[in-house]
Amino acid sequence: MKFPPRRFSALIFLLLLLALPRAASAEPFETIVNNGPPENRVDIAIMGDGYTAAEMDKYRSDIEQFVRLWFEQEPYKEYRRYFNIHRIDVVSAQSGADHPERSRFVNTAFNARYGCEGTQRAICVSSDRVFNVLNNSLAPSQYDIKLVIVNDPEYGGSGGQIAVASTDWRAVELILHEVGHSFGLLGDEYGGSPCTVFGEPLAPNLMRKTNREEIKWLHWIDPATPVPTTTSTNGVPGLYEGALFCNNGYHRPTFNSKMRSLDRPFEQINTEQHIRRIYNFVSPLDASSPEGGAVTLTQGQTQAFSVTTPAPATHALAATWFVDGEPRGSGHTFTLDTAALSAGTHTVEVLSRDNTDQVRHDPEQLLAETRKWDVTVSAATTPTPTPTPYPPGESPVLLMEEGTQRAVALDTVTWLSGPFSLFTMHNFSADRHTRISLFVFKAELLPGESHAAFTARAEDAQQRVFPLAVEYAANAPGLEGVTQLVVRLPDELANAGEVLVSVSLRGTSSNKASLRIQASGSGPP
Repeated sequence: MKFPPRRFSALIFLLLLLALPRAASAEPFETIVNNGPPENRVDIAIMGDGYTAAEMDKYRSDIEQFVRLWFEQEPYKEYRRYFNIHRIDVVSAQSGADHPERSRFVNTAFNARYGCEGTQRAICVSSDRVFNVLNNSLAPSQYDIKLVIVNDPEYGGSGGQIAVASTDWRAVELILHEVGHSFGLLGDEYGGSPCTVFGEPLAPNLMRKTNREEIKWLHWIDPATPVPTTTSTNGVPGLYEGALFCNNGYHRPTFNSKMRSLDRPFEQINTEQHIRRIYNFVSPLDASSPEGGAVTLTQGQTQAFSVTTPAPATHALAATWFVDGEPRGSGHTFTLDTAALSAGTHTVEVLSRDNTDQVRHDPEQLLAETRKWDVTVSAATTPTPTPTPYPPGESPVLLMEEGTQRAVALDTVTWLSGPFSLFTMHNFSADRHTRISLFVFKAELLPGESHAAFTARAEDAQQRVFPLAVEYAANAPGLEGVTQLVVRLPDELANAGEVLVSVSLRGTSSNKASLRIQASGSGPP
């Protein structure tokens, strides 16, 4: 049967499209560990190869075990909340992986095979197929670390852009070592001979130089530890010869870490590097409030500020708050009180820092982040005191000057009206405080009562209340039904300006009337 050229080309294209591996399309995925937005977390994408549709439950179980074993080790254990994990469910036509040494070949999504580059335990996969799945299934921020689990029990794996591991539980150690390269940017610490020594390695855990002061990890070396270091004690930072495939010429920071031998901890220097790398992806500040960078307030108002941070397993990030560059508080919340701030522009700043003792050297300040707000404070409008009208009924009535809301008040010595200073030389008292007379209607004392039956108070423009000591009460001479009170002006009224005064008799309050206080310095003349 013949086809017209145009129809023939279209049919061939369709057949080729159908023949493409299924792994080239988007696959279903599940976020099995979610610790925050991918933009501020390290995201691990895990895929399977050699799992058939009937083996997907096994696949999920294998992933769960692999993740558990991975995050049992430091520093991943301490910083596990800094990671998200996405499982992509990729189905293969056949189970397992290729074993060329046994002439066994299977049809799998990523074409996993043992014996890569002549090493039996090295497993290779098709990078193109893996990235096709990643790019079609996840956003770029969701695969900072890429891992393929191969459904084969024989120990094996490999590193590079894509980490590959078999289902043998020991392969977790292999992957941690390989991720130490690809994510931690660490170099191999094992030797080998013969080898060629080149220049100074870029890796933070390798050195060619032996001058003590030039050692990259000198901040970890005890002054008593000799350099080069020859002890075989684990966990002692120093300068140990043998690294980067050479028994001589290159040096490593500890006797034996995971970058030299599996089933070992990373040790201090490599742990520090891992944590710095985590903070290359994760800011010490997740979010802050208010969201904007500018805040406008009026003097006397308060404003709440807050931050949220990532949370290591056993310690918390420190948050320090600054106002105009001066430390004012700590913790994840802070309240700014503008009562003590002048009108104008101010700054509020928070510094979030991970003070872990596992990092001694952070030249790029990766473990710290600041957030700053510009705060504009406007002057508060001073309210005008509003005297109250005469109270109804039998309440005391504080007499006011005719046609005004100002209290009838006289200096008890000079008999002059206000404004009144707090201190005066015209005074019969040793404290030199000014006393004034107030005049109250409907305030007759009962038999046996004294001035103690009265109380008096003053209220300033900020509605702060100050008690006035009542020192004398008696009928005002020549004024029938009017009681004269003598009150003492307290220190707290210095520079108060216009205040409202009122009196109470047996708990019943009078009206409020205004009184002018004159600025008079800080003490008696």
